[in-house]
Amino acid sequence: MKKKIIALFLAALTAFQLTGCTQLITKQAMENRLDAENSDEGTADKGMEESGGQDAAGGKADVSKQDTADGGNTEEDLDGVRYQDDYYEYVNENILNEIELGATDAHWDWFSELSAYVSEEMSDITRDLTKDGKDYPKGSSEQKIKDLYECVSNIESRNKTGLGELQPYMDAIRDARTIDEYVDALARLSGDYGFSSIVGGYSIMQDRADSSKYAVYMMYADTLIGKEYIENSAAGEYVDLYLDYINDMLTEFGFSSDEAAAGVEEIEALLRDICASTLSAEQLYDPAVTYNPYTKEQLGQLYTNLNVDNMLKALKIDGQDKYIVMDVEQAKKINSLLVEENLQALKDYSTFVLLNDIAEYSAQGYARLKEDMDNALYGITQRWDDERVYMNMTQDLLPWDFGEIYVERHFSEKDKENVEEMIGLILDEYEDIIMRQGWLSDATKQKAVKKLETMQIKIGYPDEWPAAKDMMQVVPVSEGGSLISNMLTSMQVAIDDSLSRLGEPVDKSEWEATPQTINAYYSPQNNEIVFPAAILQYPFYSGDRDEAANLGGIGYIIAHEVSHAFDSSGSLYDEYGNYNIWWTDEEQKEYAELTKSIIDYYDGYEMMGIAVNGELTLMENIADLGAVTCIAAIIGDDEEALDTAFGQMAYNWASEDTASYMMYLINMDTHAPNKIRVNAVLSSCDAFYEIYDIDEDDGMYVAPEDRVGIWR
Repeated sequence: MKKKIIALFLAALTAFQLTGCTQLITKQAMENRLDAENSDEGTADKGMEESGGQDAAGGKADVSKQDTADGGNTEEDLDGVRYQDDYYEYVNENILNEIELGATDAHWDWFSELSAYVSEEMSDITRDLTKDGKDYPKGSSEQKIKDLYECVSNIESRNKTGLGELQPYMDAIRDARTIDEYVDALARLSGDYGFSSIVGGYSIMQDRADSSKYAVYMMYADTLIGKEYIENSAAGEYVDLYLDYINDMLTEFGFSSDEAAAGVEEIEALLRDICASTLSAEQLYDPAVTYNPYTKEQLGQLYTNLNVDNMLKALKIDGQDKYIVMDVEQAKKINSLLVEENLQALKDYSTFVLLNDIAEYSAQGYARLKEDMDNALYGITQRWDDERVYMNMTQDLLPWDFGEIYVERHFSEKDKENVEEMIGLILDEYEDIIMRQGWLSDATKQKAVKKLETMQIKIGYPDEWPAAKDMMQVVPVSEGGSLISNMLTSMQVAIDDSLSRLGEPVDKSEWEATPQTINAYYSPQNNEIVFPAAILQYPFYSGDRDEAANLGGIGYIIAHEVSHAFDSSGSLYDEYGNYNIWWTDEEQKEYAELTKSIIDYYDGYEMMGIAVNGELTLMENIADLGAVTCIAAIIGDDEEALDTAFGQMAYNWASEDTASYMMYLINMDTHAPNKIRVNAVLSSCDAFYEIYDIDEDDGMYVAPEDRVGIWR
């Protein structure tokens, strides 16, 4: 008899009610969950009794994973969904029934749950510092956290300060009498603080053609709510909400009702014109489209309606050998719009963008409008309480100070060693996967294996804290500081840090993610996988549970990130992180055919009656499909272990969303919706059929010839 999965992790629910991000899981509750999950029935009951917990049916949980003949549960033991029709819903039925999104929530999943949990740990630090009455040395993390929180929470100071040091820049935009004056105002604003709207935005990043060097990337215009909403007929309601928000912000700034209405009309016209010439979200991930090196002279030919030399000097990036234009067609459109007859519309556009960018750091009127717009876009019906907003903002502005504290208090070097060992298994298995691909030449296989062998692994936290940590200083209210002045200091620190890199070799040991980040990623230009300290916890990982559960948890995430080295974008970079096509023409053609089948496969899935965008989600889908192949291959023929790993993977992606937030995800997220990330992936995994009874009439069934994937 093939394996019949029982409802995995019934014991995971304790007495508390999950209510999205606002309801935090206590550490003890999480430990009780872990105990229940990994113990036999008696121990699991003990763990539940200690926390007063029950399963969703009101009784103690059964966490056994045995066949019916051995006395375990079958699919008939649970009401409703069969695993053969919807594996995601089956595994997560109990936890999804318990989740109630609060009025302040748009989304719940384990990433947001753990982020809220970690944030609360950091908030406890802030609370202690604000109450202890002590003075701390200038520049210490304690001083910065304590004084910044005062700036954030002092609404009287914020209302009095208004735009603060940004007011002269806003005045320069509003008072511009010519296109030259307008562009000069934008360039000085971007050069000093990094804000951009129509033209003048830039970023200093690794050169895709030579990852050992930095280059200047000329960024695209701010498209406000975004091309994906503007050009989606089903999103008209959200666009209308956003236009009302623009009107309200201009009115709050001081426009009369007639001026605001006229401004909105002109801004919408510009926005639609710009979006029509803007790359789609999926195109932005294609270096063949976005890597366009220009000399200064060529930039002058691209932007004929402005003084490029003056702009580059104001931006402090003149004298470079090349400037990389990310979106050439949009740049051409922007140039055509930089004419005197559009001056007022352009000024209003940039006025709104700046107000929107600084709203949450400025007077309460702007902050409330911004929060209400975000809530409406995501389907949230109630504002967060003030303390939560203040705590989060303090953490956001001092990420590395909080990161250092987090590592000191919460990170285990033993866990790091365990995960490093697991990564070794996954890299070895991926080498086997590469070597068995009959459509790859031996030379290409060796290049791919070299990429695996040279892949940099970062776990936990950096060996040296970024220079920006000490560069960022906080001036308290008592010394004339304010929230907006300290926020602008953080912007200046980022600019100074970036500019200092030009002409210097890239230090690939540096970290982008902070240790308290609940996430992981692959960087193609560093050929590295990064796992911050905070993601190494339940439900993704525990040093106390069996290997199969960890392989289905953090192991699947690791394999997913490794797969990104060979997805539709990562595969375009070599082992050194350089944009370099190292495939033969025949291999590129075969790869394109495989990706087309994946796009078509995911296009066939829907959420809320809306088709998934298989092209937008292609990279993540390739990584998911590769990850499940890798983990299943490591486990091999052990049906019990495969059952555990597949169930853990499905449990990792349990989520709940408002309809508005799901609309946002479908439009903007490069990941497929979580339910589809489980069902679509497992339906294309041969091992899934080997251990479960899946027939042609079942919802999870996909014929062998229709199963997709590149790395199989």
